[in-house]
Amino acid sequence: MTITWRQSIGLDTQHLSDFKYGLESQKDDSQKLYPQINSLIESDLANLFAQAKFDNVEIAIVSSFRNFDKQLTIWNDKWRGYRPVYSKQGRPLNIDKMSSIEKYKSIALWSALPGLSRHHWGTDLDVFSKDAIEQGYDVQLTEDEFSKTGICATLSKWLDDNLEKFGFFKPYNEFKGGVAVEPWHISHIKQSQLILDSFDFHQFRQHLIQSNICEKEFIIEKLPHYKEYYFENVCKGTDNQC
Repeated sequence: MTITWRQSIGLDTQHLSDFKYGLESQKDDSQKLYPQINSLIESDLANLFAQAKFDNVEIAIVSSFRNFDKQLTIWNDKWRGYRPVYSKQGRPLNIDKMSSIEKYKSIALWSALPGLSRHHWGTDLDVFSKDAIEQGYDVQLTEDEFSKTGICATLSKWLDDNLEKFGFFKPYNEFKGGVAVEPWHISHIKQSQLILDSFDFHQFRQHLIQSNICEKEFIIEKLPHYKEYYFENVCKGTDNQC
């Protein structure tokens, strides 16, 4: 089962459910404190969390569903220099001195174009060590945090050893010339592939044209490039082969 084109670009949330596994009931559900995920992956994700807890590895979800407008704000803020932009090595960049193509490539390393984020699907999550967060650690989401000496070293190894047993993988496990390495980003193999295979680029393009994305004509011209090098250019869902 796949989702509608509106759901695939973050305009409709009917495919989502609140993931409450292992969390105490919130007093005010209107605050939406629970991570929102694709309802079709809930069972697999619950099993993943249960096994991790059994193995004394506590997982925290630090990012799940993001809608189109939120992703648009992130992209535009980075384009305008309101939010920091980083190199592949994590060094801050001066966006003000860049050409349009330099801005585009620098931002796309870490942030998806609105409508083309896997976080719209509810199949993709950013995870972190729950123990580290509870101890007051300030989450940065860097490769160093998931290295052998990083704060998430135990979690990282556990994910590498167990993700695919429960139907998940890391789409950005290696750098393939597009998105930077994101060892914290996990995705449901089956459901994310179904969405990717059925993605309606025509409808997406029409909606982006109607949006207020910065330097719209340039971005629309770059969509074929983005599709090839960022959107579809991910590791495979079997054995994390890239």
